[in-house]
Amino acid sequence: MILHTEKFLENWKKILFKLYEYEEYMDFVVVPSLTKVKTLSYMPLLNYSNRESSDVLDLLELAKDNNYQIRTLNSNYKNFQESDTVTMRLDISSRDEDYVFSKIIKSKCRNQIRKSIKNNLHIKVGEEDLLDDFYALFKKTMHRYGTPVFSKDLFSLILKNVKAKLFIVYKDNKAISSLILICDEKLSIVPWAASNYEFVNYCPNHLMYYEAIKYSISQECDVFDFGRSGYLTSSTYKFKEQWGAKPVKIDLISSQEQNIYSKYSMASKVWKKLPSNVCSYIGPKLCKFLVDL
Repeated sequence: MILHTEKFLENWKKILFKLYEYEEYMDFVVVPSLTKVKTLSYMPLLNYSNRESSDVLDLLELAKDNNYQIRTLNSNYKNFQESDTVTMRLDISSRDEDYVFSKIIKSKCRNQIRKSIKNNLHIKVGEEDLLDDFYALFKKTMHRYGTPVFSKDLFSLILKNVKAKLFIVYKDNKAISSLILICDEKLSIVPWAASNYEFVNYCPNHLMYYEAIKYSISQECDVFDFGRSGYLTSSTYKFKEQWGAKPVKIDLISSQEQNIYSKYSMASKVWKKLPSNVCSYIGPKLCKFLVDL
């Protein structure tokens, strides 16, 4: 199982220390809360770390008597249920664009890629030169989902401290879809993406993800990770499945036994109703204290 590397996690910690002034406790990052309760996290803002679920006994020993949260992949898990949270992974180890396109990506998805090209969309790949366009879309998307938005500084620090690129699709010079791609040796991941639903019929996401996959192949990655989804239950799951991606269960090993997604369902409904300028002001400050993001 290809996971994050230790070198990447060290750089990720530097980003968090710079952005939020978090403290470190042995292998963990200490995440504060608004109620003054601290949680030992391994690893904040990532869907998983460099550990599988079967390889965390030492971390559990270090974290005992504390609140803790450990994010891992469980490659042995096979009996998926609709309540499961998974990450969707595409095998690109052949490193052959034609093979991935013709043999792995499903026919409907291939047609939508072709449609996006015929719709005269164009894509830009860059770094901080595209950050404003990325962040404008990202803010609106997070508000639509009812999720507090990260500070723009987070993405600036990512672009400066790890191997990352922004992919943005434009229609008539208007940014309509975007993602950030992070490469960690043999693994490429899309932790965050955003889009303008008014342009969904142009299939901008198909062009964007296809270009990101081709870029990952050029960087000699073996796995393209589309990111987190609810198993079978979400539109994002269905979108990622059509690329030939397969689910791998994400385990959230925690001292607090609760479903974090149901925990925040009411808060999400309230957040969606707040004015966008209020969310843009409060969200980046609030994210520092939300260990579950």
